[in-house]
Amino acid sequence: MANLCAFISLAAFLAVGIPSLVMGQVVLPGECPKYPTQARFNPAQFIISRWYEISRYPSAFEDDTRCSVVDIKPSKQGALKMTFKGISTTDGGATAAAGNAYFDYGELSKFLVQMPVISWNTTVDIRFWIIATDYTNYAVAWSCDPLCTGFRREQLWVLGKQTTLPAAVWDTLNTQFFAKGPFKASNLVPVDQKDCPPIL
Repeated sequence: MANLCAFISLAAFLAVGIPSLVMGQVVLPGECPKYPTQARFNPAQFIISRWYEISRYPSAFEDDTRCSVVDIKPSKQGALKMTFKGISTTDGGATAAAGNAYFDYGELSKFLVQMPVISWNTTVDIRFWIIATDYTNYAVAWSCDPLCTGFRREQLWVLGKQTTLPAAVWDTLNTQFFAKGPFKASNLVPVDQKDCPPIL
């Protein structure tokens, strides 16, 4: 974290601008916006089955993975267990990053996930806010947290109940959240969901 903050501070000092992608993360100036989340969110309906990642912002705990999915299930500890699974593009092995998820300040559409990041040898709190979902086709999940003074780190996932989104659904999401909305399509990385093995 110290090295990342030093890099951002140096870029600002040199007035060269802050790149939106820093060390595999989307880093932006300013504080985290207060975007509205899904109204009357029903968590039981949302976690009933697996979500497939259609596209996402770069994520520290999902580097170099394809066939990525998100599973959310109740755990015996009283929390929810949120697991990001995928296939490594490096060696073809299965990957999994699992954390305990809680409702952020009691708001049902806002999850707070305690996620281990092995490459950093630490655990980070990931906000996983459901910006929009129809429960049967798509979901847009967003995360933001402060990163150094005057900067923030954002993550975003476009999720589907199938490995692809219907064209009409994607067009609607693109218009509402990217072309005319608050998020940048240029930061999205498509997730390869082709020829995925059944080991997930």
